[in-house]
Amino acid sequence: MNRYGTHEGGLGWTLRILLAILVLVILGGLALGIYAGTLKPPHQSYTVVIPNSRFPS
Repeated sequence: MNRYGTHEGGLGWTLRILLAILVLVILGGLALGIYAGTLKPPHQSYTVVIPNSRFPS
């Protein structure tokens, strides 16, 4: 034990923070995947009206 009360062999704070960020990114990706799977695509139909003057006679 050193003078600050920590012991050797444990995870450092940098590694803990990186692991926490990695877990949050994975959970966020899973949440977005689940959310995207529940969305339905919009059903829109488009009608294009071509005036008669554009048709060759």
